[in-house]
Amino acid sequence: MKVILDYWDRKDYQYSWESEIKKQKTIEADDDIAIFEEFYKMNNSLRYCNGSYYKFNDKQWQDKYNEWLKTDDYKSKSFNLYYGNGVVD
Repeated sequence: MKVILDYWDRKDYQYSWESEIKKQKTIEADDDIAIFEEFYKMNNSLRYCNGSYYKFNDKQWQDKYNEWLKTDDYKSKSFNLYYGNGVVD
């Protein structure tokens, strides 16, 4: 299955905090959960980039993702998704 994401970034880093769509990216996976995990990791990699983020192009996918964030599946994986292979003291 394929899902299209919009990549948002700031219009102007010097004069504006507003973001706009800069490009689109397509991600592929075998099921919804794999899509959600990939989406999470991509946004997590931008956590220190103010105004930069990915958003689902289709609102239905965004709604399904928001529901997944409330599930036990997400809760059991959230620590590893956030920290990846990092070392936590």
